[in-house]
Formats: sequence, C-alpha cells, structure tokens
Amino acid sequence: MKFRVRRTGAGIVLSAVGLILAFPRFGLYPLVFFSLVPVLFVTSRAYRDARSAFLVGWLVGFLFHLGTLWWIARLYATEIVYPVIRIPALVSVAAYQGLFYGVAFLGWNLVSATYWWLWPAIWVVTEFSRSLTILAFPWTILPNSLSAQPILLQPAAVGGVWLLGMGIAWINLLLVKAAEGRRLSMVFAASVILVAWIFWGAVVSDRETGTVQVAIVQPNALPEFKWRPGGRGRVFRDLKKLSRAAAESLGSADGLIVWPETALPVIIRSGGGSERWLSGLADELKFPVITGALGTKRERGEPLPTNSAYLVLPHQGFVSRYDKMHLVPFSEKMPLSDRIPILKKINLGQGDYAKGSEVVLLPVHGAKTSVLICFEAILPRLVRKHVRAGSELLINITNDSWFGNTGAPEQHAAMAVIRAVEQRRWLVRAANSGVSLIADPWGRVEQRSMLFKPEVLVGAVRPRQALSFYARAGDWVVLVAVAMCALLPFVLKGKRECLGRSS
Repeated sequence: MKFRVRRTGAGIVLSAVGLILAFPRFGLYPLVFFSLVPVLFVTSRAYRDARSAFLVGWLVGFLFHLGTLWWIARLYATEIVYPVIRIPALVSVAAYQGLFYGVAFLGWNLVSATYWWLWPAIWVVTEFSRSLTILAFPWTILPNSLSAQPILLQPAAVGGVWLLGMGIAWINLLLVKAAEGRRLSMVFAASVILVAWIFWGAVVSDRETGTVQVAIVQPNALPEFKWRPGGRGRVFRDLKKLSRAAAESLGSADGLIVWPETALPVIIRSGGGSERWLSGLADELKFPVITGALGTKRERGEPLPTNSAYLVLPHQGFVSRYDKMHLVPFSEKMPLSDRIPILKKINLGQGDYAKGSEVVLLPVHGAKTSVLICFEAILPRLVRKHVRAGSELLINITNDSWFGNTGAPEQHAAMAVIRAVEQRRWLVRAANSGVSLIADPWGRVEQRSMLFKPEVLVGAVRPRQALSFYARAGDWVVLVAVAMCALLPFVLKGKRECLGRSS
C-alpha cells in the first residue's frame, strides 16, 4: 500500500513538474510529449476505482496550474481591490482547472484496460470544454507550449489547436502502452507520429513578403501612474512622441500605426477633447491609427463602459469602432451578474462593462482588418468568427502590464501566435508593456519587443483572403472526438458485465 502511494505521488509530481517546465518562461516544450506518461502509467496500474482516478487527475491539474498561473498571486494591486484575495484566487483557478484533468483521468480509468485508444478523444473534448462558456480559459491547453516552434504548429491550419492536442495525447498514450508492456512497436508508432508531424510542418511552411507597413507603438504606461491624476498628460505625451518616431520609420509608404489596448486612459466621447486630439495627431502623422480606449454603450437603459478599438484616419477622424465581445470574467464583468443582480454587489475590483455584439471590420488601405482585444486572442472559435466575417489581417491589442515581470505576458503572446497559424493570417500584436510582435501566417515571429520598455516595432504584413481548412471546416477534430466519446456508454456496459462475471 505504501509503495503504491509513493509511486502515485511520484507520478503526480513528475507529470505536474514536466507540464510546468514545458510552458513559458521555461519553454522546455519537448516535455509536453511525455509529461502525461507518469500519471497515466500509475493510474492504469494502481487505481481501478473511478474516484481515485479522478482525484489523481485533479491533483496533477491543480499542481500544474499552481505552477503555471502563479502570476495571479502577483497581479498589480490596481487590478484587485483587495490584494489579500490574490492567493485564494490562484488556488480557486487552479482547483477549477484541475477538474478538467480529473474528468480526463476518470475517462482513462474507464477505457485504459481495453478501449485505451479512446483516451485521446476524451482528452481533446476536456481541453475543448475549457474554451467554452463565460468562464472560458484555455490558457494552459497543452498545444500552447509549442508556440515557439513554428514547424510543429502547421497542423493547426487544418484542425486548429485541437489537432495538435490530439497528437500530443496520442504520443503520450503510446509511450504509456510501451512502458506497460515493454513493446517497442508502441515507441515506433509514437516516433512515426512525431516524424510525420515535423515533416508536415516542413513541407507546408512557406514565406511571403509584406505589402503594408505597420508600426507598433509600445508606450509602457504602467498602471501605477496611467490611471492616476497627472498620469494622463504623460501618457498623451509619450504616445505622441513614439507615434512621430513610428511615422518617420514608415516614411511615405502605405502604413498603419497601432496602439495597445486602452492606450488612451479616457472614455472617447463624440466631439470630446480626446477625440479631437487624436484626430489632429492622425492628420499630422498622415497615417491611420488603431487604438484601444474606453467607449460607452447603453444597456438596460443605463450607459456602461466598453473596452473598444477605434480606427482613426487622417482628415477623416474616427471612422469605425469595435467593442470587445468576450469580457474577462471577474475582471471586466462579474459572471452572471446580468441575470442575478445581487452578484453586482460583490466587489472584487472587477468592472461592469458592456460587451460587443458583432464583429466589426476596420478598413485599412483597402484591407478588411479585425481587432482582437486582449483575452479574445486566446479563443480559437472567436478568432475564426472574425476571419469568417471577412478579416484579412488580425490585430491583437492588449495591456499585459497588470501581470508584472512574470511568465504571463509570454504565455499570453504565445496563444496569439497560434491563432495566426490556424487562420493563415498575419498577426500584429500591440501590447502596452510587451510582448508586442508581428507574426506571419506560419507562426514565425518577424518582430518582437522587450518587456517593460518603450519601443516602436516596424514591419510589413500582407492582407490575405484565402481561408485555411480550419477556417472553413471549424472544430471538426472536436466533433470526431465527441463521436468517439459517444462509445463510452458501451464501454461502461461491457465493463459492468465483465465485473459481474468476475464476481
């Protein structure tokens, strides 16, 4: 009994630590291909009851998320009214995410003896479930660890991030089966998948030159002064200075200047001083400017703020606006507060924003451009919605300064790069304090900023109209996985009959 407990504990720790090290900032991505092996091995050997399998899986997920999302405990005090809740918030998020791991390993308990080939489908369905509902948070789905390896990202253009997840699950599973029976054939099969994966990436990867010059302004306006009295003037001065440098870098070519999320710490009102200031600056710069700022929208008869992106054209002023469609739960909106008004009385420092209702394409030099605001870039289905609406260029604006100098800014940027590959679109990412970048449709980062440093990044992008297979077909990998999971009732029936005969 003691040996089983020790072995199980070792499996839990090895898997959790391996997954933590696979993600930024450590970035030891090869670990993702076998980090699930220890816990899969011990649960298939030592635990036949569903409750124990669920608990073991939950513990792996809980520890993994504690070690990967530890930055939640370091969020700026300006983001959380009561800093004392930061550690409970981290524990709560890790515990919630661990539930999906518990379900995945409960599924492993059901199929490991005979129908083990169903488990990758179970894994994909549980990972996909983390991207659904108002609590969607697919921050740590395993394929995100591969973002710095463009050659491994290419299958995402066919099956989305979920096809990458299916491959990761299969490689881990085959290595487990090899360990259980010392079968070299399983190691060979895992190697074939990985070699074919790399070969695929090498064959389909391509290059193209940009036709539209883009300058990203990274002002590094930190929250401790940005929203405080006296900070606004400094922000405006820094934006003007950096934008003038950006315009000089662009020269006379067709170009675009992009500012980050809420670059202007004001609410944009029609005819207001901030609108006139930015319109005048765009006239001076002679380039279109896309910026994030707060807007207003009436809901239920009252004006509410919106997290918005604006397109400002020289000599035309503000011509288009997009309102963020997916609000960050517990930050921009208390979940379910619209349906349960008493929840609005809970003050964790969250806002009460109105969300946008539709994709708005911003016309820039004849190209249809869409803006993903902050958290929206981590949601594959939402980004696909933008592309299906006609987006030819993806722009992600964000303010990650709240995270501080942790691994979170790099983790956040990594997910945006995968969206570029899924949709075969150029990606321009403007972050207040980094990471700002320009990525091509194959996931290669052409330009990248430093963290917490004012910068101007200049590069060329190309608007694209052709749709990737994933953009056309959507989450077909998930549908196949769900269909495979539909076999589980028959698996359960067979398992009960087997237990009945053995008793």
